[in-house]
Amino acid sequence: MIRSKYDLSIKILIVLMIGTSAGKVFAQNYRFNENWFLGPQVNVVSFFGDLSVHDFNPTRKLNAESDFAWGVLAGKSVNKYLDIRITANQGHMRGSNPDINMYFDNTFIESNLELAVSITRLIKPKKKPEFEVKVITGIGFISYRSIKYNLTDNSFISAVGYTSQKEPSGKRGYGFSVPAGLELDYYAGLNWALRTSFAFRLHNYDQLDAHIGSTGISDRYTVFSLGIVRIFNPAKTKKRDKISGAPDSF
Repeated sequence: MIRSKYDLSIKILIVLMIGTSAGKVFAQNYRFNENWFLGPQVNVVSFFGDLSVHDFNPTRKLNAESDFAWGVLAGKSVNKYLDIRITANQGHMRGSNPDINMYFDNTFIESNLELAVSITRLIKPKKKPEFEVKVITGIGFISYRSIKYNLTDNSFISAVGYTSQKEPSGKRGYGFSVPAGLELDYYAGLNWALRTSFAFRLHNYDQLDAHIGSTGISDRYTVFSLGIVRIFNPAKTKKRDKISGAPDSF
C-alpha cells in the first residue's frame, strides 16, 4: 500500500512537470555559458524500513533513526523554469526495531540526476522571485556497507560489505532509487542562493539495514538538505520597451 501510494505520487509529479507545463518548461533556454551553479550541502538522512519503528514520531525519528551526510550539488538552469543537476552525498544511516531485537549502522554514497521545476516561475513567469519553490524528481544510485547487531548485547548478526569486526570486506550493496520532493530557494543577489529541500527516496532492494523483511516493501529513506549555491554567469533579464498607452504592469 505504501509503495503503491509512492508510485502514484511519482506519476502525479511527472504529469505536473511534463504534461501541464511542457510548453513553458522547455522554452526560452539560456545560453550554454549562463546559469551554471555549484555548492556544498549538509543533510539529515532518516531511515524507513524493517529496522525502524518511529516513522510517525518526528522527535524520536530524528533522535533514533536519523544521521548526517554531507554532499555537493552542481548543475545548470536550462531556463527560468527548469534546472538539471547532479547531487552527490556521503554519510550514515541508522535505525532499530526492539520487537525483533536488532539495530544497524550504514555508511553510504549516493548520486542523483535530478530535474527541478520552478512552481513559482510557472505561476509568476515575468517576475524574478526572491523566494522560489521547486518540485524535484529524477533517478539515483546508492552504494553502501551495512552491519546489523543484537540490540540486547550488541553482538554481531549479519552484514553487507563488512566483517563481524566492521572492517570493509567483499562487495558493497548497491541499488537504484527515485528521488521526489520539494525545494525552497532564497536568492541573495544574482550570484548566491540559499537552498533547503526535502526529498523521499525509494530504494529498489531491501538490504540498506542488512535485513530482508517479510513485508515485500523495499527500504526507503528521506534526505533533508541545507546548502548554499554559487551561480556563475547569471542570465541578465532584458528590459522590454514600454508600449505607449499600456499600463505599467504590462
